[in-house]
Amino acid sequence: MPLPPDSYVDSMPCDDTLLTELGRVTWAAARLHAGVRDAINRHNGQPSDEPFTQTLGQAVATLETQAKNEGRDDQVEWVTQIGRPAVRLRNAVTHAVTYTAKDGRQAIGTVDHSSPGRFLREDLRDVTLYLIHASMTLPS
Repeated sequence: MPLPPDSYVDSMPCDDTLLTELGRVTWAAARLHAGVRDAINRHNGQPSDEPFTQTLGQAVATLETQAKNEGRDDQVEWVTQIGRPAVRLRNAVTHAVTYTAKDGRQAIGTVDHSSPGRFLREDLRDVTLYLIHASMTLPS
């Protein structure tokens, strides 16, 4: 079956105020993922441009194992205190489900109905800030 016309992209129901912020969450998560990959590759003695196939959650778990094996308590603490919470926040946004909110707008909400439930612009900016914080505090 052929794809619908390109014009369908512009006519897809959505809350336009969220699109830029969703992009920022995705970009910040990708940057964090690259930082975790780089930390793993430093443990492995490989350059950062080596192919990488792990999800962000898998990469954080791999980093934790390597950090424990090499006595890097700073990285283990980062995983526990910052890395895993960052993955949970990113997953809450990435795995959100669309619905029509009470105000009639298309919205996205957490699958498990955990806070914030419905992601508004400010919530998405908070997730982006946390992902940036995670990237900036990851011990090299």
